[in-house]
Amino acid sequence: MKKVQFIFGIHLHQPVGNFDWVFEDAFQKSYKPFIDTLKRYPSVAIVIHISGSLLEWLEENHPEYLDDLAILVAERNIEILSAGFYEPILAVIPDHDKIGQIKKLNKYIKKRFNYDAKGMWLTERVWEPHLAKQISKAGIDYIAVDDFHFLSAGKQIDDLNGYFTTDEQDARLGVFPISQTLRYAIPFKEPSAAIDYLKSMVSVSGHRVIVMADDAEKFGVWPGTFENCFGENQWLDRFFQALEVNSKWLKTTTFKEYFQSNRPKGRIYLPTVSYFEMSEWTLPANQGKQFSDLVHNFENTGEIEHNRQFLRGGMWRNFQNLYDESNWMQKRVTDLSFIFKKNKQKFTKKKRQEIQDNIWRAQCNCAYWHGVFGGLYLPHLRNGIYQNLIAADKLVSKILPPFNGTFDIDNDGFKEVDLLSSKLKIIASAKGGCIREFDIFSKNFNILNTMHQELESYHRDIERASTKQITGASIHDAVVAKEANLDKVLHVDKSPRYMLIDHFLPARTSLKAVQGDIPEKGDFSGLGFNISRKKNIVFTGFGTAFNSPIKIKKKLSLKKNILSIDIELTNQGGKNLSGLYACELNYSLLGGHIEDRYYLINGKKPTKYHMDSAGIEEKVCSITIINEYDKFSVETKFQKPTRLWRHPIFTVSGSEAGLEKVYQSSVIMPNWKISLKPNENNFFKLRIIVKEL
Repeated sequence: MKKVQFIFGIHLHQPVGNFDWVFEDAFQKSYKPFIDTLKRYPSVAIVIHISGSLLEWLEENHPEYLDDLAILVAERNIEILSAGFYEPILAVIPDHDKIGQIKKLNKYIKKRFNYDAKGMWLTERVWEPHLAKQISKAGIDYIAVDDFHFLSAGKQIDDLNGYFTTDEQDARLGVFPISQTLRYAIPFKEPSAAIDYLKSMVSVSGHRVIVMADDAEKFGVWPGTFENCFGENQWLDRFFQALEVNSKWLKTTTFKEYFQSNRPKGRIYLPTVSYFEMSEWTLPANQGKQFSDLVHNFENTGEIEHNRQFLRGGMWRNFQNLYDESNWMQKRVTDLSFIFKKNKQKFTKKKRQEIQDNIWRAQCNCAYWHGVFGGLYLPHLRNGIYQNLIAADKLVSKILPPFNGTFDIDNDGFKEVDLLSSKLKIIASAKGGCIREFDIFSKNFNILNTMHQELESYHRDIERASTKQITGASIHDAVVAKEANLDKVLHVDKSPRYMLIDHFLPARTSLKAVQGDIPEKGDFSGLGFNISRKKNIVFTGFGTAFNSPIKIKKKLSLKKNILSIDIELTNQGGKNLSGLYACELNYSLLGGHIEDRYYLINGKKPTKYHMDSAGIEEKVCSITIINEYDKFSVETKFQKPTRLWRHPIFTVSGSEAGLEKVYQSSVIMPNWKISLKPNENNFFKLRIIVKEL
């Protein structure tokens, strides 16, 4: 009888920094019912990967789940896959962290499940050829990536019924292809569709193997899938039943079992690539639209499978080009990792492990990118990165001598400089003479955890998006909005949202104008400032405002919990200039319309006090942001009563549940009328005071 083998793998993951209720919801809707269903089918082999961030949560909240899984592993043919413990994109973290994170999960799997993991889940299937060496050095024999990776290397679908071997220097690694046909069929089509596809792959030898490995969340968490998989439709039960009924010709197996019993089909050298959808998400919006249209054209003509291998979009690292905020986090964590590696022997063993785990948690991939998945636009996920980054940074900083030089953290050609006290850390950039990061050590909190709105390719779908949940369809196909009128919220920012951004504006500029396309009359936002560094930081920038040369000098000094800022404007032109000078300050407290985060103006709550409110305030001596949840306040004091605008920043981004509006930060923009004769100066002073509540 002709036979075929089938590997069915699921990947369970929740990001570092995600809400506890999201973990619990996924557990109840997907992780638990999946295993409960699997228990009823003892002859079915399966492969499971659980990320370290989820394992830590399960150990604390549902250890019985891991106990049950350990019993199943001991009794049945179940493979546990390793990976980078905290689900990093391996390609963009240091080699010592690649190996360290994989070995950490190897060790955990051995201790918790008494299982020797030899296979690995590759996060987001982001592959670069150099990875083979470090993955192999970590004790891994094989991985699985999408069939698109193989098509990109010149293989055909008919070739992809086994595993291949690749190499890098002296390292070798087995590579299995994951079937996109099955990824899109399971669980969105009837179980018979997957069974029929597998039946078409049978052979006399029975050595062919077909792989479906994908997110466990598609079984219960994705919109409409809980009812489909575990409700009245009972998709998963029916699929497992079908596997058992057809077991005479359809053998379920694991990567480990197949790898140990079969030779590779040949060598393969995969290019730098991820799964097919990611190649669109990594492109700038306009190119992403063109790529999407090209794909749909081939789909409509029925030629997509003949041409897919030639349709190559961007690579994962493009996210660091598209989003300054992603690049900043990645470079900060990488820089800290190397500093720690160089100095780790200065710490006790216990402290070393604490710092190391915090660095590794800060490498969790989800907050670094964005597509249908990914959470760069989600402030709480970025906060999870910063919490762990700051926790490690403040410990490492304690043993290092003060650094009084400059450095280019984000590799943009502009120097950065930091100010450090026992309470705060400020990192400022010569680009725009602005503050890029503002850390509160006691709270592990970056109040400049902001995000600007980039143009996204899916923004063209906003007007036609339905506000009704679409059931039975893949999230890759549905166009859904979580609320109506998102087109009225959408505004694409010209530049990122940082602190001390200089604006020169017409005298009659309105709040509405600064909430939209700011009528800028200066050129300082992208200007390279000169840096002078002693105890304080002094930025000096030479640009133009109102078509006249002007100099801006900013002095930053930090003492304990107080950042003092002195700004001097000098008209260097030969004519008078007048208008408004505004200094943009951004604050991110993770909640826009929440009662425990609000404004105080001159010590009192305004009528509109939520962080997502907007207003024009006159004669302001101080404006304070209260964060009762994290128990701190940030007060901005002005030397003289000042007029200011305040307004929220929203983004419109995609998610598994559809397009959504997300509160990012609150802008406070003090503005002053200026009228400067040639060589005349204006001075402005403000202080930012952080207090624990």
